[in-house]
Amino acid sequence: MRGTRRRRLSWLLGAALLATGVAFALPVVGGADAVVGTTVTLTSSENPTAFGEQLILTATVIPNSGTAVPDGSVSFEDADTTLGTVAVGPTGQATLVDATLAVGTHPLVAQYSGSAAFGASVSSALEQDVSVQGSTTVLLPTVDPATYGQTLLFVVSVAPAAGSGVPTGTVTVLDGTTPIGSATLAGGTAAVVTATLDAGCHSLTAAYAGDANFSASSSGAVVEQIDAAATSTTLTVSPTSASAGKRVTLTASVASPAGVPGGTVTFADGASTLGTATLSGGTAELVTCFSRHGAQTLTAAYAGSGDFTASTSAPVTLQVSGGSGCGCGSTDAVLLPTGGTIAAASRAGERAPVTLAAFAASSATPAPAPPELITVAATPATVDEGQSVTLTSVVFSDGDDPFPSGTVAFVEGTRVLGSAPTVQVPNTTDALASLRIVLGSGSYPTITAVYHPDASAETWYTSATSSGSAAVTVQKVAAATSMTVATSLNPSPKGKALIITATVNHPSSSLTPTGAITFTVGGAKPVAVAVDSLGQASLTVSSLTVGKQTISAAYAGDGNFAASSGSAVETVTTPVPPTPTPTATPRP
Repeated sequence: MRGTRRRRLSWLLGAALLATGVAFALPVVGGADAVVGTTVTLTSSENPTAFGEQLILTATVIPNSGTAVPDGSVSFEDADTTLGTVAVGPTGQATLVDATLAVGTHPLVAQYSGSAAFGASVSSALEQDVSVQGSTTVLLPTVDPATYGQTLLFVVSVAPAAGSGVPTGTVTVLDGTTPIGSATLAGGTAAVVTATLDAGCHSLTAAYAGDANFSASSSGAVVEQIDAAATSTTLTVSPTSASAGKRVTLTASVASPAGVPGGTVTFADGASTLGTATLSGGTAELVTCFSRHGAQTLTAAYAGSGDFTASTSAPVTLQVSGGSGCGCGSTDAVLLPTGGTIAAASRAGERAPVTLAAFAASSATPAPAPPELITVAATPATVDEGQSVTLTSVVFSDGDDPFPSGTVAFVEGTRVLGSAPTVQVPNTTDALASLRIVLGSGSYPTITAVYHPDASAETWYTSATSSGSAAVTVQKVAAATSMTVATSLNPSPKGKALIITATVNHPSSSLTPTGAITFTVGGAKPVAVAVDSLGQASLTVSSLTVGKQTISAAYAGDGNFAASSGSAVETVTTPVPPTPTPTATPRP
């Protein structure tokens, strides 16, 4: 009878309010289909962050009434792009790990889908700022020392200073402040080819120009020694026999595989100097005559230059017989200048690439042989665990064989660390293979490169191993961390269940912190909670007193990550008493 009176009173009260045009909502008494409203909050582990760094987005779904935990899922949105959808966990939270946000400001929101018992809701926008990531550039010469005129290949590797991602754009190798070559990055690696370095000692650096996501950077200086190119000098005498007093032409030819030498040649008869002539096009001439009868032992000595070494011809014997003398006088030889100018030394031209098709069409098929040279290098040589190492190998052909296509396996002892395909170095028939890899902690003292030709190249090449090895040391050190502390609602009413989430921020993309985070809330007894697979720990409290309460969280660290701590201030308010529900006075 009492329940009937209440329902009648509710109906009468609703009718009266409806007649006045006032909006109202009546509680459903004992209704099984009541839907509870929700509130969603969105936090990020780090704001601002740099491109490619791991960002942990946490959405907390809070019921507007009651203590039940909402179920369903949360979609994380970046404007019109869905970053991911995650199911709500037993603590009312959904967490998304993302490292793909481009540089700029992103208005992120969390959309709760709702469920049969809880209404959908959307968080306020979180303005997430993503800045340009730093970069690290390493320059690696493949041949040192080298010879003047030799075509040199330099490998440039550009990696993120932290986080993930692959830098793009161009790199330039500089000799001091003078550019000697540029190339475009592919997979974070580029090969720069040059043949312009003069003999001497050169301090080289590589400069990365940067792109939309990575800042510019320069490598440390690398010293490249260029030795003078070897020469050979040949002397010819015309005529091969002569009479005293008759003219004789001495011709010196100076050759080098690196180009055409310039400079001077001195002609001598035994220990006596006959004269000096200037090279032009690699040759120098001296016209003379001899007054002394008998065998004359003649030589030509090239003095060398900055880029070419000195050399002396083999002796040539000239038989001088009796003659009229023709005015040689008291001297043994008379120099008759022929003129000419100094010719600038020209460098050897670059080899034109030889294609497999051209070789296949030729009539001669050589027996397969190992490549001329295989190098291997690792940069950097020392890293912390979790950081990547770039392994590179250059497979040199002899210039007459085609590009050595196939793969290069990087091997430590009998263990294959990984493989990479070869790519042709521009304007050469040499090949480059590059592999970026994360190695476990320890020492890798003898990493070698093993070339395996593919079906197109096995006609000319056999498998071969690098002549040298590279070494890498991976240090197991505790990486620096930082702590972010966030709450599910701030401010929050006293007595409301509050979820505190602490996140261990770290630079590694492959390792996750382990151990525990200790929470201290408002001076209460510390509580330790295990870190989950996302590097987070959560604690639910409902006993905070009214006022500003300091929440502290401390991570103890583990073998891979250093300790860190953080705090947040929670404002706890006095709860607003609910509006009393009107009750009917029973009729007497």
